Amino acid sequence: MGFLINPGGPSDRESIALATSKNRRIPNWRRREMAPAVLKEALKIVTEGHEGRRLRSLTATCNCIGMAFANRRTCIEPEHVPMILKDDEYSIVEAASAVMPGDLVVYETAPGDISHVAIVVSNVPDLRDGSSRIVVISQWGSHGEYVHDYEDVHEWLGQPMRFYTERRKG
Repeated sequence: MGFLINPGGPSDRESIALATSKNRRIPNWRRREMAPAVLKEALKIVTEGHEGRRLRSLTATCNCIGMAFANRRTCIEPEHVPMILKDDEYSIVEAASAVMPGDLVVYETAPGDISHVAIVVSNVPDLRDGSSRIVVISQWGSHGEYVHDYEDVHEWLGQPMRFYTERRKG
C-alpha cells in the first residue's frame, strides 16, 4: 500500500462506496486479515475468564462500526457514527425493556466520545425483577467478532450509553 493523503476518502483504493440514506459519503477503509496465530491469541485474551463471551468469527477485516453499518465489509471511524444515526433516522430507545433484536448499542469512553457499536441479538426480560438480559454481537477492534452481554466488554471499548433503533413508528 502506498502513501495516502486522504485515507478512507474517495481516492483511497482500499475504500468502498458507502453512503447514508441522505447520500452523504461515509469515509471508510479496509484492513487486511491478521495472521492466524495473532487472531488465536486475541481470542484467548478476549474470552479467558469470561465464559459469556462467545466467538462468532475470528476476523480482523472490519471494525465494530463497519460490522454494524456496512455488513462486515470495511472499517468506519467512530466520528462518523452521529452522521450515520442522523441521516438514517435512528432514534433513541429510552427503556432497556423496549430494545429489540437489530437495535444498536452505542458505547463511549467519555461523554460524547463514541468508542464502540454493537447490534442487539436478544432481549430477555427477567420476570422476577423487571430487568432485561440484553445480548449483542460486536467486532472487538481487530480481535474478532463476539456474542456477549451488552455490559460485558473490555474497558477499552467503553461503557454502553444509549440504544438506537431504525424502526419506524406509526
